[in-house]
Amino acid sequence: MGTRRRTVIADAHQLWRHVLRRLIEGFGSYRVVGEAPDGRTLLEHIETMKPEILVTEVALPVLDGIRALRRLASTSGELRVLVLSEVEEPEVVCEAFAAGAMGYVSKGESIVVLRRGLRAISRGFSFLSPRIARMILRQTGQGGKPVPLIELELLRLLAKGCSDRTIASALGVGREAVNYYRLDLLRYLSRAPRASDPFA
Repeated sequence: MGTRRRTVIADAHQLWRHVLRRLIEGFGSYRVVGEAPDGRTLLEHIETMKPEILVTEVALPVLDGIRALRRLASTSGELRVLVLSEVEEPEVVCEAFAAGAMGYVSKGESIVVLRRGLRAISRGFSFLSPRIARMILRQTGQGGKPVPLIELELLRLLAKGCSDRTIASALGVGREAVNYYRLDLLRYLSRAPRASDPFA
């Protein structure tokens, strides 16, 4: 077995952190080297433990996850961030990616989706879980900002839980292009007007 990626997890709930540690280490490719109950402790762990992977909730006490990610953006080097959150508002998802997250997974998803998300960001790809994609797709259908055609089709495929291989085949592009379109979609959505920023 190769070297396990050093991982820090951040969540306010101790029981959930315990469960998450067991899940992530059970995947076989990760070693949890730190747990943070709040955003301030998260920043301290990143500085002292130098992890490769961060799995974090955005709704953290003391310093919320979005602000923590913004502070990490200029100092964390090769850190790859997966948000695992009960917060599913598309606006918050876009804020997380703008702050430096590479993936966003709803806590309502399956273990399989979590594993796919971790594998994607570990390889340098972005990731958006099906439940979150459905939320964004629903918003675009309710008067939200219109999405360009190819990105809209990508969003529909993500909402169905399709793999990158399946999406690439459906769109007639390479797998690298799928990652490009996913990032382009998130950049496009992040420019949509918002009523308020819950983490401002």
